Amino acid sequence: MTLGVIKTLYQAKSAHQDLYVGERNGVRFLRFGGMHAGWQGACVVKHPERLYFPYQQAFSLHVAFRPTVKSFLAVGVGSGTAISHVHRRHPQAQILAVDLDGEVLDVAKRFFSVPTDDRVYYVEADARAYVPRMRSQFDLIFIDAFYQERTPKTFLSPVFLEAAASRMAPGGTFAMNVIMRTEGEHSDHFIRLYEALQSTIGPTWMLPIGVSPYSPRNIILFAQKSPVIVDSVAQVRARARTEIARYPAVYAPYARLLPLFLRRL
Repeated sequence: MTLGVIKTLYQAKSAHQDLYVGERNGVRFLRFGGMHAGWQGACVVKHPERLYFPYQQAFSLHVAFRPTVKSFLAVGVGSGTAISHVHRRHPQAQILAVDLDGEVLDVAKRFFSVPTDDRVYYVEADARAYVPRMRSQFDLIFIDAFYQERTPKTFLSPVFLEAAASRMAPGGTFAMNVIMRTEGEHSDHFIRLYEALQSTIGPTWMLPIGVSPYSPRNIILFAQKSPVIVDSVAQVRARARTEIARYPAVYAPYARLLPLFLRRL
């Protein structure tokens, strides 16, 4: 299979970063830092419902903890995949999307067809200051904010996590996408984050994506605010398997393995 030629659709320098949108073999992608930087999001143009990256498919398993979402806060927009998925999967959900870079919001709307109806409200703001000032509560919060493949430390701090917890509705789910080691040297960063989620929000689960726990890899963390709907490994994994089987157009074949990796420390 040939890799194909990358077609440049857009490139610009915002107040915060270089943005690049390209397309190859029917996959449209967003990069921060130019055409050779790491991918920040992607979609399959002819099948927008398909979740392209494993971490996107992992996030969609929030339904194992919160089957019905009526209010969703997305911190970090990128290509808007999480927003589009929640909008499609939870037709009653009201969505608030916050991103520091207004240019990213424009790119998500222009090139990745994120929803723009009256169920979705986009805000250009620094979520580290914006979230603590909010008064609304949410069934689902997703933190997917990166700078050069690192989550800014403020988002990992107990102070911010406590602010996010105060914005969660009873029984709500908090999800976070991070890139960390879970074993060996430097895994203490992950352990501290996991323990902070447990203490500030509630029961916390991890869904690692990648082969080696000794190397940095994507991890989706889910924390549940009381009252907890499900708490057994068997029940959570069964719910995740049901979701994957119910929506085959959303998932790649490997997704059937994801529930096996859902666990608590």
